[in-house]
Amino acid sequence: MKRSLLAVVAGCTAWAVARMATFAAVVAWLPDALPQPGEDVFPGTGSLLAMLGSDVLFMIVAGYVTAAVARRAHVGHAAALGAAIVVFGLAVMMVGWRGEPRWYQVTLVAIAVPAVVTGGSLRSQRRDAAPR
Repeated sequence: MKRSLLAVVAGCTAWAVARMATFAAVVAWLPDALPQPGEDVFPGTGSLLAMLGSDVLFMIVAGYVTAAVARRAHVGHAAALGAAIVVFGLAVMMVGWRGEPRWYQVTLVAIAVPAVVTGGSLRSQRRDAAPR
């Protein structure tokens, strides 16, 4: 049980760190790409789609990390991470965090489970293919 919880926390941490590092890099390299603190202007559709694309990649990595830490039931642990991300995403939508367009928030929640399960599956396939 402890390892399962640790696996999900590790996956969540991997996802969060990757997101924060990406946003920090974007702010440093392209300061006008994202709104400044206190501004009510939000990124354009292209920027939001790029953010969603990076989120898919980060969620796949997070699912892989979760499965690697879990060492067993790779896809199940990745799905648990996906469920946690969905719950978090729905809570954020109810609060209206940062005011992104609703389509962005809904899409982010909708891609969570398939993306992290893909990462867990990749880890499972890697392990199954390894010589014993």
